[in-house]
Formats: sequence, C-alpha cells, structure tokens
Amino acid sequence: MFTFMIVMRCITWAVYSDQVRPIPGTPADANAKRASLKAALCNACDLALGVRELSWQGPSKPRTLLQVPPPQQRYPFLRRRTRSVILHLILGDALLYVLQSFSPELGTPVGGSVFDPSLPPLWRYLRSTTMTFLFGSLIYVTTRTVYDAISVLVVLILRQSPSQWPPLFFSPWMATSLTELWGDRWHHMNRSWMVALGAKPASRILGRAAGVLGAFAISGLMHDLGLRAVGRGSDFAAVFGFFFMMGVGVVMESAWRTVSGRLPSGIAGRLWVFTWLGLWGNRAADAWLTRGAATSGLVPEPYRPLKLVWAFVAGS
Repeated sequence: MFTFMIVMRCITWAVYSDQVRPIPGTPADANAKRASLKAALCNACDLALGVRELSWQGPSKPRTLLQVPPPQQRYPFLRRRTRSVILHLILGDALLYVLQSFSPELGTPVGGSVFDPSLPPLWRYLRSTTMTFLFGSLIYVTTRTVYDAISVLVVLILRQSPSQWPPLFFSPWMATSLTELWGDRWHHMNRSWMVALGAKPASRILGRAAGVLGAFAISGLMHDLGLRAVGRGSDFAAVFGFFFMMGVGVVMESAWRTVSGRLPSGIAGRLWVFTWLGLWGNRAADAWLTRGAATSGLVPEPYRPLKLVWAFVAGS
C-alpha cells in the first residue's frame, strides 16, 4: 500500500515536473542550492516520501497548509506533542472499548457487523450509525496519535524543526460543509496525487464537477486496495461508494453555492455533514469491521488503559 502511494507521488511529480520547485527558505530550497549528491538524494526522498509536501510548490495545496505556522520552540513543542500522544492513546482505547462493547465478535480477527438484523429498522440503523461514527473517530484518533508520536521522535532525535510538523488535522468535527471537511480539515497526506491524477485530467475533459468526482474516485480505489491488502477481499460498492458519494456531496454543495451564494454553514451545515457521512458511512464501516478492523488498537491488549483501570477497580 505504501509502495503504491510512493509510485503515485512519483508519477505526479513526473507529469507536473514544471511545478517541482522548492519553497524559498525551506530545507528543500537549501538542498537545491547545494551541488552535491547528498543534497539531491535528500530532495528526492522528500519528494517521494514527504506526503505533505511542506517544502514544495505542488500542483494543489489546501488553505490550511498555505498558512505560515507561528515559530515554535523545540521543548514546548515536544511537551505538547507528548501530552497529545498520551491523551489520544487513552481516548483511542476508550473508543475501541466502547465500539467492541457492541458485539464480542468485533474484538476478534473474524470481525463483526454494525448491522443487527434482530433489531427493528429504527434501532438497527441507530446502532449501526453510532458504531460508524465511533469507528470514524477511532480512525482520526489513531492517525493523529501515530503522527504526533513520529513528530516527537524526529524532532527530539533527528533534530528536525517543529515547523516541519504542523498539525495533521484541523478539528474536522467543526466542519460545516463537506468542502470544508475534505478540503481543509481532514489530513492531506494523499491529496496531491489524487488531485493531480484524478481531478485535473477529469476537469480538463469534462469540467470541474467531474474533476471533484475524479479525485474522490481515486481515493475510493486506494481505500478499497488497502482493505483488500488484509487478505479477506473487500466490499467495493461500500468502500468506493462512500468516497465517491463524498465527491457527489461536494458537487451538490457547489451547486448550492451557485444558487445561494454560499456554502452550508452553522448548525444546519454541521447537521448536513454528519447526515451525509452517516448515510454513506454505515456500509463502509461494516466493510472494515467485518474484516477485523476493530480487533486491537495501538496499545497491546494486556496494557490497555481502560482494562487496567477496570481490573484495578474490580480488585479494590
């Protein structure tokens, strides 16, 4: 999967080679000015592996990455990120614990479904939607925990600058439109090549709406491939369909903005975002959870915080 993403990034930079320019003042810019093999290799690795492209003027960048982050001192940064890792490890374990409490099969490699056919339709979908948002929250917390942990290690040991590790997410739960959620607030680790290889070609041929759908279609294909890597197949309609319908939602918002002059906003916008995510997320979450996605978290089973607390309380 990681190899696939590297290949996609290399194809992107080959197609858009005229845009491969380092941003002035960045480490890549300093390396570009050095006529040495080491500097060239550093920039090549940064292009292939630096998924957020912080040092490069890429073909597409979200608004949140165009903002210049305030300067940060090393040790306050390390304290904040270490605290974040600890808090999110505990939160992730709590989310996993609650999710697994819905069905004992979820905590096994076999996995379990979000749908309980024994329940009436209303309660069945209320249950599945609750589990869907728990699983989505777990994905967010796990991704952020890993990112923050890596940032602590490389800033502490490799002496990288804190400015090279800006926040990965920007409070996605505050989004009042799908455009804001996927364009600015969610992580952008795969955004560049999805836009370059999906959105740009489709938009040139069929227009902006097709470009939006093209980017989300590539995202759906990538996530379907990632699920198949588990070795238990996939549910293409559910996984691809979720991401493609996110694109449909963004296109619908664009049409709404043409009519009303603005994107959804406020409480109504937030309700719209959660409704659309829940509507198409049920089957996608089911596709992952029936293949063991909630088997375990980042903390080994014997050392899970909530289990240790529960054992302590039970033994008191």
